[in-house]
Amino acid sequence: MTSLKKRRLKTMLFAAALALPMTAGAKDATVNDPAYDAQGALSFAGALLAGQTAAVDNDLERAIAYFRRALQHEPYDSGTNNQLFVTLIFNGDLKAAEAQADKTSDEPQLVPVRELALGLAALQDGRFAEAIPRFEAYGGAPLNDLVSGLLQAWALYGEGKTDEALKTVDALSGPPWYDLFTNYNAGAIAAASGDTAKARSYFNDALLDRQGSATSPDTMLKTVIALSAIEAEAGNTRKALDTVSTAETYGLNPAVLNPVRERIEAGDPIQSLPETAAEGASGALFEVAAALNQGGSDDIVTLYLALAEALTPNDSDVFYLRGVVAAANDEPERALSYFSRIPEDAPQYRLAELQQGLALAGLDRFDEARDHLTALIEEAPDDRRAYLALSGVYSEQKDFQAMADLLDQAVKRIGPVASAEDWGIFYRRGIAYERLKEWDKAEPDFKRALELYPNQPQVLNYLGYSWIDQGINLEEGLDLIQQAVDQRPDDGYIVDSLGWAYFRLGRYQDAVRELERAVVLDTGDPTINAHLGDAYWQVGRKLEAIYQWKKALSDDPPEDLVPELNDKIANGLTLEDDETPLAKAEGDGDAVKTP
Repeated sequence: MTSLKKRRLKTMLFAAALALPMTAGAKDATVNDPAYDAQGALSFAGALLAGQTAAVDNDLERAIAYFRRALQHEPYDSGTNNQLFVTLIFNGDLKAAEAQADKTSDEPQLVPVRELALGLAALQDGRFAEAIPRFEAYGGAPLNDLVSGLLQAWALYGEGKTDEALKTVDALSGPPWYDLFTNYNAGAIAAASGDTAKARSYFNDALLDRQGSATSPDTMLKTVIALSAIEAEAGNTRKALDTVSTAETYGLNPAVLNPVRERIEAGDPIQSLPETAAEGASGALFEVAAALNQGGSDDIVTLYLALAEALTPNDSDVFYLRGVVAAANDEPERALSYFSRIPEDAPQYRLAELQQGLALAGLDRFDEARDHLTALIEEAPDDRRAYLALSGVYSEQKDFQAMADLLDQAVKRIGPVASAEDWGIFYRRGIAYERLKEWDKAEPDFKRALELYPNQPQVLNYLGYSWIDQGINLEEGLDLIQQAVDQRPDDGYIVDSLGWAYFRLGRYQDAVRELERAVVLDTGDPTINAHLGDAYWQVGRKLEAIYQWKKALSDDPPEDLVPELNDKIANGLTLEDDETPLAKAEGDGDAVKTP
C-alpha cells in the first residue's frame, strides 16, 4: 500500500509571473543574522539565487535579506523587486510591503494581491477610506469578490459607518456558500456596533445553514461561539446551550465545543467577538482560508493566514490553523511553535495539545510524544482523538502491537454502542491488526468502520486492496477501490491503489493507465514511481520502467524499498505468472472473477 509522502506547500499563485518557486509560511528563527549573512553575497546573481533558495526552504527572513542584498547590486531589477514584495507579504510584514510596492511591476497575477496587501496595510494603520478602493480592486472572481466585500465592510465599520457596512455585506451576491460568511460577518459587525438584536438575527440565520457548515466548519464554529456568547451574556443560558447542541448535530468538533459548553454552565465569559476593524478583517481572511484549506488551495491559504496574523498577532484561530498547515507541510517544528502559543482558555487548546504530541513525533522526539499523549488520555479517557493521535505515533514507530493494544482500550471505552465518529478507532485498529498479519481480527474492524461511516474512501481503499492482495473477494475488492477513486479522483494515494490492484491482478495495461494518472496527481512519491516502473516493465516499456525506478530511488524512498529498486534497475523485474492474486485464487478453486 502506498504511503502518501507529505510535501511542502508551493505557492503557485506567483510562480509563473515571478519565477519564484516559493514555499510560504511562518517567520523562521535562524541561528545567524540573515542580514549579516546576506552581505557575503558579492554578486547580484549569487544574492538572487540565495534568496530564491531560502524562499524554497521557507526561510523567509533570510530570503528577504538576500533579495535586499541583490537589489543593492541591481536596484531596478523588476523581477527581484517583485520577489521581495511577495516574500514580504507572505512573511506578514505589511508595512515593509507597503514601502516596497512602488518598486513592483504590473504583472497581472501580482496586481490584485498588491492591492489587497496595500488595503490591509492602510486598514491596519486606521486609514480606512484609503483601504476601501484597494479592496474594491481585489475583486473580479467569486472568491475575490467575497473577500473584497467583507474587507470593505470592515473598513466601513472602522470609519464608523455601520449601516453602510451592513448594506455592503447584504449586497454580496454569489454562490450559496457565500451565505454563512456574509451572515457571520454581518452579525459580528452588528455586535461590534452594539446592535445585539440585529447580530442575533444574522447569527441565527448562519446557524441554520447546514450546507454552509459543511463548506466551512470553522466559520460555523465562530457563529456558535458568537451566538452562545450573546445569549449567555443576556442570561439566556438555555439558549446558549441549545446553540452548542445544534452545532453538535453538524458534526463540529466536540473537543472545541465542550469547552464552550463548560464555560456557559460555569457562567464564565466566552471568547469575545471582534471589536476592531483589524480583528474583523483578520477573521474574514481566516474564515476563507480555513474553508479553502479543506480543498487544498495551499498558496492562497498560506497567504491569507499570513495576512490575518499580521492584523491580529495573537489570534488562537490563526495559530491553530497555521499549525495544522505546517504539520501537513511536514514542518513539525514550526507546527509545534504555533500550537504551543495557544492559551489554555482558548477553545482550540485541547486540539492543539493533541497536535503538539504529533509534532513531537514528527521531530523524532517519540518518548516525549508518547508521554504527552498518554497524559492527555488519562485526563480525558473518553476523548477518541487522543487515542488516534497516540496510535499515529506507534504507527510511525511501526510498533503495531502497542497500537493494537491502545486501540483495544479505546474500543472498551466506546462500549457496545458505537457512534459514527468512532469509525476511525476501528479503522486504525484494523490497520494495526493487518500489519500484525492477524487478518481475522483486522477484517471485522474494517467492516465495522464501514458500518459506522458507509462509503468512507480510506476504508474502502484499504479493505479492497487487502482483499486483492490476499487473492480473496477479487471482484468486490476492486469495486471497493473504484468506489474510493470515484469519491476522490484527485487523490494520488487512492488512484495508485487502483493501479496497483490492477497490476496485482495481472491487468497490466489497466495498471499503466491508472498509475500514470497517480504519478501526475502525486508527483515525487517514490512508491508510486516504483509501481509505475513495474507496470511499464510488464507491458514491455523497459527503458521507461528503469527511468521510473531511478526516479523513485532519487526521491528519498523508504529504506526497505531501496535494495528492491537497485535490484530492478540492475536486473529488471521478474514476476511469475502464478504470483498474482488472481492466479492464487484460481489455484485455490476460487470462482470469483475480476470484472
